[in-house]
Amino acid sequence: MTTDINPKDPKFLAFWTRCIRETSHWSQEALAAASGLDVRTIQRIEAGQPASVITRRALARGLGYDNPDVFDDPEFIKGARALFDGLQKVQDEEVQKQFPDHIRVSVARVGSGEALARIAYDASAYLFHADEAISREAKEVAASIFDFLRDLGDFGDDCSFSERLGYQRSLDDLLKQLETLSAACYSAFRATKMFGANWTDRTPIPMTIGYLTVVPAEKILTEMMVPRRHS
Repeated sequence: MTTDINPKDPKFLAFWTRCIRETSHWSQEALAAASGLDVRTIQRIEAGQPASVITRRALARGLGYDNPDVFDDPEFIKGARALFDGLQKVQDEEVQKQFPDHIRVSVARVGSGEALARIAYDASAYLFHADEAISREAKEVAASIFDFLRDLGDFGDDCSFSERLGYQRSLDDLLKQLETLSAACYSAFRATKMFGANWTDRTPIPMTIGYLTVVPAEKILTEMMVPRRHS
């Protein structure tokens, strides 16, 4: 998958500037002098704050580029994408070596009780997790959500539509409690097949596994590592 590089994103410029400066063993003062900018401007750029076109051009010259508009050059963007894709591949290989029995799944932040309830309705098995970094109070709310979803999974098929709406409202309330405690939920689904080593009929049974993790609100997730096999 090609990395989505947006050179106009202040975070990208911050990362790129810091990488080149540190690789070149320059101080922020040295880069400021080479760019004709003040140190505070370099600090703001590396902190991910927006920079004007004039500042970006001065920075490009200070970083050694002949083209002051290099950050908008299609060839530069193509090279940056190739670099990031290479780094991602190396990182993925290292992670796979460390966790050979796990795979990556994409996750999405849960924003409603309805989305939480989907785990109970759509998954035939669940894996719940609460990050150690969240507060004790947040862990208690997370445990309540996990218990609620397990119970809902057991009897959800027999619920009326109005009952489901009531359960979703209750999950909404629990989700809001988590948010006030500076925690957030992320969920994922994975379609797989299960069979037992001692089964007479070794035909795999299709199943969907639902994953739910609760982490500090400032921790942004796009994917998580999950067990490759479930017993």
